[in-house]
Amino acid sequence: MSRRRATESDPAPSSTHQAFEMSRHLMALATSARQRVRDRLSERGHELGPASTQVFPNLPREGLGMTELAARLRITLQRTGQLVQQLEEAGYVERVPDEKDGRAKRVVYSRKGRRLLADIDEAMDELSEELAAVVGKRRFDQLCGTLEELDRALNGEDAPLRLFGG
Repeated sequence: MSRRRATESDPAPSSTHQAFEMSRHLMALATSARQRVRDRLSERGHELGPASTQVFPNLPREGLGMTELAARLRITLQRTGQLVQQLEEAGYVERVPDEKDGRAKRVVYSRKGRRLLADIDEAMDELSEELAAVVGKRRFDQLCGTLEELDRALNGEDAPLRLFGG
């Protein structure tokens, strides 16, 4: 099947067709982007499982309390504990006493986890440069802004993110 570029003389696609094509392209791009980042992280020595896909994009650099993390992930506290346990065993996070509430635990990045964050930043910068090289920096910046606007409009400000595979 050959692909061709639309021209000005092509009839305008219907809204339904545009939404379908947009959805298809967004899913394909997201899959490709996640795989490229995952490959770059693997090259840097990180093997990330499904727990990282849910927790890392939703755990701020300063950490969160377990209850806050569960609320942010929109899953039960028990399931959050299971995911955090997997990441603890892999050495990426640790649970420490919460300074404000001695009975509660806070999930924070370990030294290995902070190294992972730095590697994620590098991998994402590399991917951004790669994509901007295709469409130009200005268009890439506009696209990112437009996608952020649509995401917030459809999913709200605090929708959980799931990145890097899975």
